[in-house]
Amino acid sequence: MEVYVSPEVAAVRDLYDGLLGEDAARRTPVEHLRLLAGRLADGHRERWRGALVELTNWHPGLVGRPAEAVWSACLDERDHLTTAARGHGYPDWAAVDADPPGPAVQTFERCVEAVLAGDVDAVTTLVRAHPDLVTTRSRWGHHATLLHYVAANGVEIHRQRVPANAADMVRLLLDHGADPAAEADMYGGGRTTLALLLTSSHPARAGGVSVPSAISGYALGGGATSSTTQRSSARNKARVAGE
Repeated sequence: MEVYVSPEVAAVRDLYDGLLGEDAARRTPVEHLRLLAGRLADGHRERWRGALVELTNWHPGLVGRPAEAVWSACLDERDHLTTAARGHGYPDWAAVDADPPGPAVQTFERCVEAVLAGDVDAVTTLVRAHPDLVTTRSRWGHHATLLHYVAANGVEIHRQRVPANAADMVRLLLDHGADPAAEADMYGGGRTTLALLLTSSHPARAGGVSVPSAISGYALGGGATSSTTQRSSARNKARVAGE
């Protein structure tokens, strides 16, 4: 399956090479984000492009700044921790420290990766075996659902990838009870998948990915029945990955 990966996303994936994947899901948020912050510090020191992308997107004092301003900035561990935290939906590092570690989240994380790879068979198998996956929330501070991840906006940059069959993936999740009205907590909160899609550059760059129409059709009653939507909305209330 063809997957659109922007140069910026590819650079961040390279930055964190060896720190993502199955092992990441076994770590606590504090453990994982400390590892990413350490790699980010290396990247800033060595001027790796992925570090530039992360810092200009998530560091509160460097958002949108030119490269030379970023490379010349005197950053310490707190800067790197804050950037890693904000890149995972937290307002700051204190929020990570205050977030109690939850149980293992391998199944949800594996399903996220299958969604972003456009692997319909794998996602179908997982959501049939674990029906609550479609309303489960990420353990990260943005509390995204699987559906939110399709928007490629506001979640971890290394996961802002768009499979060519993204619209089909959306329909699959909706058919299994995902709630198109579910809100996640990135950018101050209250973000639906459709709202994120409409402000996301990645699906537009991918071209021919008609995800917004797939979601809006359901929201207007063109897909899931109202009873299905009501049931998924009720399940959506406080479901967090691993609970």
